[in-house]
Amino acid sequence: MASPTAERLDLGADRLRGGLRWFVSVPVRRETYRRLGYLLLAFPLGLAYFVFLVVGLSVGVSLSILVVGLPILAVVLGATLLAAQFERWLVTRLLPVEIDGSRRLEGDRRRDRALDLLTDLRTWTPFVYLPSVFVLGLVSFVVLTTGLSTALAMLLVPLYYDQPGLYVGVVTDRAPEFHQTVYLAWNQLLVGFEAVLTVGYWEITTLPQALVVAGGGFLLGLLTLHALNGLAWLFGRYATLLLEGGYDVTALIDSS
Repeated sequence: MASPTAERLDLGADRLRGGLRWFVSVPVRRETYRRLGYLLLAFPLGLAYFVFLVVGLSVGVSLSILVVGLPILAVVLGATLLAAQFERWLVTRLLPVEIDGSRRLEGDRRRDRALDLLTDLRTWTPFVYLPSVFVLGLVSFVVLTTGLSTALAMLLVPLYYDQPGLYVGVVTDRAPEFHQTVYLAWNQLLVGFEAVLTVGYWEITTLPQALVVAGGGFLLGLLTLHALNGLAWLFGRYATLLLEGGYDVTALIDSS
């Protein structure tokens, strides 16, 4: 019979292996690429949402003094609710969240239904959410292009590090220098000490060095994928907070 200490060690080892397996298997999990698909779509969609809302609201508000501005604002409101309904569908398909968006207007009179729509907080939360999709898309695009492109370049270093006339490594115009300076006052004298640390260039010239860089690229790729998964998870919770219980635009059209 195993001792309690041995059982705890076995349990810790199993958890460590499970955590390592979870960390390394991120490139082969289907949900990773579903989340990446949403993050890639967030940039063009968010840009379209942002431009539409800025242009539509500015034109509608500026013309609201004239009667023609009110129909423009009504169109902007309807299009925003429709875009929010599309986002709920997209998020539930690509991110691991479920968002209910089946709210319908109650009441028999059109005036009462319109008043309920305009005074409901869920009518206006898409005006906050949709522009934030652009911010998510921009951050995701930067992380994706910077992290994965760098990781891919590092992974391919063993294939081309020894090509004649090709330099692989850290390349700068001059070696970076770090200056550490300390000044002490002593008997009306100022005594100073300065240390200069110069970091030299790093050039990859051997296969072991190239393999080390490739291993770093593999680790960077895993970290980038996990960071993007975490970003998609957080935004899924954010979408649930702002889009949960939104209006069904088709139901609004039918009720009118």
